[in-house]
Amino acid sequence: MISVYDKNGQIKHNNFLTAKLIILVRPTSNELNEIEKAIGCDHDIFAKEFSATEVSHFNSLPNCKLKNAQIFVSFNFDSSQSQVEDAIYPTIAVFNSQQLILILQKIPAPTLEDPKSIANLSVEDLLIKQLLYQNQCFNKELNKIKQQLDHLDRAARTTTKTKSLKEATDLTRTLVYFNHTMDDQASSIESIIDFFKEKKSVNSNLIIDLLLSQRRLTKKIKVYRDLLESINGLFSAMMDNHLNNLMKYLDSLALIISIPALISGIWGMNVGGLPGKENELGFLWVTLFGATLAIISALLLRKKNYLK
Repeated sequence: MISVYDKNGQIKHNNFLTAKLIILVRPTSNELNEIEKAIGCDHDIFAKEFSATEVSHFNSLPNCKLKNAQIFVSFNFDSSQSQVEDAIYPTIAVFNSQQLILILQKIPAPTLEDPKSIANLSVEDLLIKQLLYQNQCFNKELNKIKQQLDHLDRAARTTTKTKSLKEATDLTRTLVYFNHTMDDQASSIESIIDFFKEKKSVNSNLIIDLLLSQRRLTKKIKVYRDLLESINGLFSAMMDNHLNNLMKYLDSLALIISIPALISGIWGMNVGGLPGKENELGFLWVTLFGATLAIISALLLRKKNYLK
């Protein structure tokens, strides 16, 4: 779908060269070809890999009908996707001082659909608004991740169930993608901010907001990833502790059982001179003797916490 806005924020149709803002949401190949022909850019400008493995970059477009055109590739997050590699997707912005073209996979920032905002803001300001909106989408997902981390932290102290371990693995996968995405985008954001600072038409407060937003995201992702690593370490420690306790219990139980087994083995020898051989209650006395020693051993081990 293509939306074309003039400098007053009014929707136009197919008048690409005079439009202030052009937004393409999930464009078809025909729509991309139409834009490419209109602005006269290289045929591979929009042939980007729309996946989380695309790289962020900011550079100029010399061979383009748009004078002093620049291209900026950043990332957005779609919370409706179940897999993180599908949820993170690149957005492409081609712009100069008079025109902005956005290639999106999701609806744009609300500001970019408001006629008053489009009319009052410069092209650079509109792009910053879109970037702030994208960071906001990541931030909302990070707030959800923080709640999951708190839940896993409580679970790691009391349980080692498979469900909790799977949740920790899924979160690790998500934060790995987030971390690499923000690290990749950080240098591009710094480059475009330096470019914007040279433009007198750019709102300096918006530049500061974008820089702080990016830094907050980067720090939050790294903090949450470190927290998740500590939780995974706690899970491992808890499992090791449970295994140690189980082995200690089994070893203690084997020791207790071995005592009456040893006694019965001795009295079961087919040799002479064993006490109680001719006594009718000899079997009972041997059994009681072995059981008594086993009980005494169990009480001693329990006192030393070897059965807990």
